[in-house]
Amino acid sequence: MMSDEVRWISGNRELSEAVSRVGNGPLAIDTEADSLHHYQEKVCLIQLSFGGQDYLFDPLEGEAPQALGPLLEDPAVPKLLHGADYDLRILDRDFGFAVRGVFDTMIAARLTGERAFGLAALLDKHIGVTLDKRFQRADWSRRPLSDEMIRYAVMDTRYLDRLVGLLEEKLRELGRTEWAREEFERLEQVRWKGGKEGEPFMRVKGARRLRREGLAALRELWTLRDARARERDVPVFKVMRDPVLVELARVRPRRRGQLQEVEGLPRNWLRPSAAEAILAAIEAAAGADLDSLPSFDRKPRPIRAEGFDGRVKQLMKARDSVAEELDLDPTLLANRETMETIQGRLDDGKAPLELDDLRRWQAELLAPLVRSG
Repeated sequence: MMSDEVRWISGNRELSEAVSRVGNGPLAIDTEADSLHHYQEKVCLIQLSFGGQDYLFDPLEGEAPQALGPLLEDPAVPKLLHGADYDLRILDRDFGFAVRGVFDTMIAARLTGERAFGLAALLDKHIGVTLDKRFQRADWSRRPLSDEMIRYAVMDTRYLDRLVGLLEEKLRELGRTEWAREEFERLEQVRWKGGKEGEPFMRVKGARRLRREGLAALRELWTLRDARARERDVPVFKVMRDPVLVELARVRPRRRGQLQEVEGLPRNWLRPSAAEAILAAIEAAAGADLDSLPSFDRKPRPIRAEGFDGRVKQLMKARDSVAEELDLDPTLLANRETMETIQGRLDDGKAPLELDDLRRWQAELLAPLVRSG
């Protein structure tokens, strides 16, 4: 039973003392960040629950939680998280932690057939606990945190141990423990990839649809937006959303009056100085050397034999039947893109299930379908 008292951990000395009591675990962990409120997001709070007690560590006090690293990287101590992908990425990015021994309650719930697999839904159904999600989009960098925010934060880890016990039992009953283990092993390889190679403006959704002149404009407009977001210390989407950025790059207005015709452009960009900045960026792009722009790697669409779409449809229908029998979301077995790849390999006489992203448990379930096909 959890104590209602929340213990704040200050600095690595206290953190080291606290985690020394984790023993063999398990350790429930969660993080809160400020990605919706600042230009450069960061981990603002780390929640820990173990041994019937809730703890909070504030990395904004000045010390990174380095005393937590060896414990998180010890595969012998179970780490309980819900929807762990994002937490694992930012723990890697901000502190260099590579978490081992992961049990993700969201993944486990989906593998048991749960369709409502958010933490609030699972706790309400299995534990009888109602979560107040008012602070899901809160600015966790603000201090001091209110009592309500603190209560919200600790609820994300307080009941994970009990939930894991229920899900583990269900996985055993269904014979899917190995499925979950394989998923968790893959999850442990997740790393932050924010510093991807290539120019960041090329990763804007919709950039691939632009001609070379549009790409040149997008590069200048992206730089303008990024500078404004940095100056204001807000996320770039609060300055201008990607679809608007791409539309500006596509139509490339040359006069202030034309900016009013760009759907979704925030009104503050229509002010004289802001509008002139947009027009100057577009003008600068007009003189760019288009041959110097990077290019997208465009994979040629494979030539498929006649009747390919029909065969994919039949294969997906067989997949759906297997999923229905197992009471699973069919996309857990394989999404449409994967099914098309499998069918393409079948048509080409290649081993259809030798795909890097396909799990062993998925391949075992799909094997009878491709043999019968």
